[in-house]
Amino acid sequence: MRAVPLFLAALFLALPAAAVDFNEPRSLVDASLANHPTLARLGAELAAARERVSPAGAQPNPMLMAGVQNKNIDLTDDEMMTMYMLGASQTIVGSGKRDAARSAARLAATSVERQIDSVRAEIERDVIFAYYDLAAVDSQLAAAESVRQLIDAIVDAARVRYEVGAAAQADVIRGQLQKSDLDHQIVALRGSRAAAAARLLAEAGLPQTTEVPRIELSRSTAALDVDGSLEVPATHPGFEALRSEVEVQEQQIRLARLARRPDVNIEAQYGYRRMERDMFSVVASVELPIRDEQVIEPQVREAILRRDAAQRRIDELRRTLVRDLALASAAHATANSQLDLHEQVLVPQARLAFESTLAAYQSGRSTLDAALAAETTYLRLQLDYYDYLAQHIKAIRDFEAIRSGARFGATGGASAA
Repeated sequence: MRAVPLFLAALFLALPAAAVDFNEPRSLVDASLANHPTLARLGAELAAARERVSPAGAQPNPMLMAGVQNKNIDLTDDEMMTMYMLGASQTIVGSGKRDAARSAARLAATSVERQIDSVRAEIERDVIFAYYDLAAVDSQLAAAESVRQLIDAIVDAARVRYEVGAAAQADVIRGQLQKSDLDHQIVALRGSRAAAAARLLAEAGLPQTTEVPRIELSRSTAALDVDGSLEVPATHPGFEALRSEVEVQEQQIRLARLARRPDVNIEAQYGYRRMERDMFSVVASVELPIRDEQVIEPQVREAILRRDAAQRRIDELRRTLVRDLALASAAHATANSQLDLHEQVLVPQARLAFESTLAAYQSGRSTLDAALAAETTYLRLQLDYYDYLAQHIKAIRDFEAIRSGARFGATGGASAA
């Protein structure tokens, strides 16, 4: 019977991975957002912030008192002096202070909400980046494996020419060495793929034992373009979160100034003496703000400076986002130029050069060096093409993430830290 719970647990753990479509980046993003620990932490912080709203605007609890006064040291009563008493006291906080405290708590919760929006955009971008990194490596690996088959044609041609005495044995050995060197590149690419798959699984929150199929980096993504200006939207969640913090400091300034209106404490007591009449007293007490210069004014100035510092953070974020949008746009433009050049000119020319050089070598009209050089150039340009294709789509996704809520860019690298 113990095997049944273990089977159910294993099935439950396997469900998220089974439900993910590795050919659809959105599926991986949804898996990451569904169980991301940072979002869970911020969700708990948001719930805690919301719980602070109600008590922030409440009056303090009343105080109850009970005791005896003027009891003789031998524990006997003095008929004239001993009095048993009951009492209660209540501090009354002005409505202005309670409103300011409640508003500050509500704004703090709003700030956390906007932070969650920004973190979601950043998490989505991280998953997309990991996905396209893996897709680029997979496409490069497929290109290298395809070229490896072409090298077989060079080795076969060298062997045929050696057998008929038209080439030296060194040509066969050099062709085999080139093939082995390509095998070395393929092994390195497979290692890069393992690392990229591990990053993708970690970003998506999936077990590292999940089997990740080959992903093709679609050439259709080359038609995508950056959509939007370099202006950061005023409704950016990062700005909204910081504006909420500025408003919190505004309420703190209000609270500091309201300290000049001290709270009132009312205390009522009832006293009982056995041989005398009962007694009661009502006392109101209030703090005298005579140390305004030493206590209240510094608090007001501190709150104002904190408000100004929060405002400067908005300016800092705006400058960072404008810079990172420009970096993403520049990276996209550079990748686009390279893509056009590689797709329209370099890669087709390299393939044509390789095929013609191979044919010429097979017929004895070219050298082995020329064939090997053409093969190396063709492979390098194919690998470069997929690098630029990944950079192109990542720059677009980075641009979109910044405009939708991310608080920094990842394309330029300088801001990602």
